[in-house]
Amino acid sequence: MTPFVSLILAGGRSSRMGEDKAMLCIGNETLLGRTARILREAGATRVAVSGTREDGIADLWPDTGPIGGIASAMRELPDGEWLVVPVDMPRLGPAVLAPLLADRRAAATHWQRHPLPMRLTMDATARATLEELVSRPGPACSIAALHARLGAVALPLDGLDTRLLVNCNTPDEWREANA
Repeated sequence: MTPFVSLILAGGRSSRMGEDKAMLCIGNETLLGRTARILREAGATRVAVSGTREDGIADLWPDTGPIGGIASAMRELPDGEWLVVPVDMPRLGPAVLAPLLADRRAAATHWQRHPLPMRLTMDATARATLEELVSRPGPACSIAALHARLGAVALPLDGLDTRLLVNCNTPDEWREANA
């Protein structure tokens, strides 16, 4: 397997949840700790975290969502293969990530109808694209726009249990995911 670094997107305000999603617990693990463990199990050589927390990579472009977090991290992390994962996917596991890491037909790979998690080849083209996207905040500054600009491959969901890709943004979604 090609070495990769991973970035956990944990810089959001968690306003719909009403508390920091990264610190929600599943058993005796926080979502942040669990996600970092899953990424190490998947083979990450380094696990970085976006956001203003201890050892986090602060967002240089506030209010630009995941693109701002990725663009901020690109200033601190090396070029190469990245796995970008949101912190709020409590059912995510290494088996869901493996096909993304294996498919290198394009500069980015994600699951169909699920923009994240995503494998991303960070290079001069990806960096220039991210710089351009954060310079235009608003609807054009999105993961979908990054996918389109990089010609991302959307893997088919054939047989994948999409419950493993559920994001939890509200208390109701959190309760449902943990039921």
